[in-house]
Amino acid sequence: MFVQFTDNDGRETWINPVHVKVVRTNQGFLGGKKGSEIWFSFGSSSEAIYVPQSPSEAAALLDAAMPPTSFVDAGDDSEDDSTPKSS
Repeated sequence: MFVQFTDNDGRETWINPVHVKVVRTNQGFLGGKKGSEIWFSFGSSSEAIYVPQSPSEAAALLDAAMPPTSFVDAGDDSEDDSTPKSS
């Protein structure tokens, strides 16, 4: 479930995609694009991991590692026996 990235400082970094909130383009000092920022929250004290992959590449890697979701039929009220069913 973890995804391995090598960050811009050359460190091996493993990311749990469930906790990622934002993947966006990393802008350089002069406005040049330099890979992606991966954020785990978006508050004033949050930090990002900076990776050389484009945002679409980083998002695809994270998306592929996400656990499958299960859907619940919201219209199924078979457990609720308190209301009579009309026939």
